[in-house]
Amino acid sequence: MDDVLVRPRPRARFPAANVALFLATLATTGWAGLLFSPAAADVRTLGELLARVREAPGVLLEGLPFALSLVGILFTHEMGHYVLARRARVDTTLPYFIPVPFGVGTLGAVIRMRSPIPSRRALLDIGASGPLGGLVVALPLLVWGLAHSEIREVSAATSPASPFGAFLSWLAGRPSPEGAGEVIHFGHSLLTLAAQRLVVGPLAPGTDVVMHPVAVAASLGLLVTALNLVPAGQLDGGHVLYALFGRRRAHALARLTSAALLLAGIFASWSWLLWWFLTRFVVGLGHPAALVEEPLGPGRRAIAIFSLILFFATFVPVPVAF
Repeated sequence: MDDVLVRPRPRARFPAANVALFLATLATTGWAGLLFSPAAADVRTLGELLARVREAPGVLLEGLPFALSLVGILFTHEMGHYVLARRARVDTTLPYFIPVPFGVGTLGAVIRMRSPIPSRRALLDIGASGPLGGLVVALPLLVWGLAHSEIREVSAATSPASPFGAFLSWLAGRPSPEGAGEVIHFGHSLLTLAAQRLVVGPLAPGTDVVMHPVAVAASLGLLVTALNLVPAGQLDGGHVLYALFGRRRAHALARLTSAALLLAGIFASWSWLLWWFLTRFVVGLGHPAALVEEPLGPGRRAIAIFSLILFFATFVPVPVAF
């Protein structure tokens, strides 16, 4: 009888880098959450905030509601991709979170797929699972956060939010309006606007919702959903587009999407101009072919259409204004 050589399975290693980046992101988003919390409402400088933390270190816990909410949404989003990729036998990594010491404390998270996608059906499952999973977590957090937010009189003045707006102001010789930059205004998508009207109701002129940190985190989580669902390249929306229409038509539609993003960047917000640049020149509009090009069944087709509708429902024309 011939000997049979059996190659042992590679031993699973502890994901030290993934865990370290996850913990670092909890720390950086916790610090960002402190800035959004009532504990920092009357603080004007970083020095004042650091002095307050030295006097009472427990104040750092004020950042946890924001941090846990935002990281929870991102974690659910990425694990949706991971679980469905493993189910389709696609070799993929655990999520790598990206902590940063500025802004909201993170640039999100990514996973890496190291083997080809077996089919368009698997591609849809992997692409749509992240945004849909994040949505399931973000929506209840948004409703709860809005219910615990305050309505106050705030300045509505903002600087021009787009290159076109800045050009018109320069052409007319208008300086930035008085009060601009004093308040951060988060823009609305159709979904967040509907949630605010449902929970808070109509607002009196000159007032706005000062959002609870959990509501801020949920709004950012839904913005991440919109960014990922842009139907182009290897973004989640690009996966959905390919799965629904096939490689050739998906590439043509991705080019139209890129042109629309450029217009949004010029006329609506600098934010979309940056996202246009990243999707056009860094991510790219192309998509690698699936191994099997079979069309979607009715159930998956409905999920694909719903995912694209979700993009329009979460799209924020002006994500942030100062």
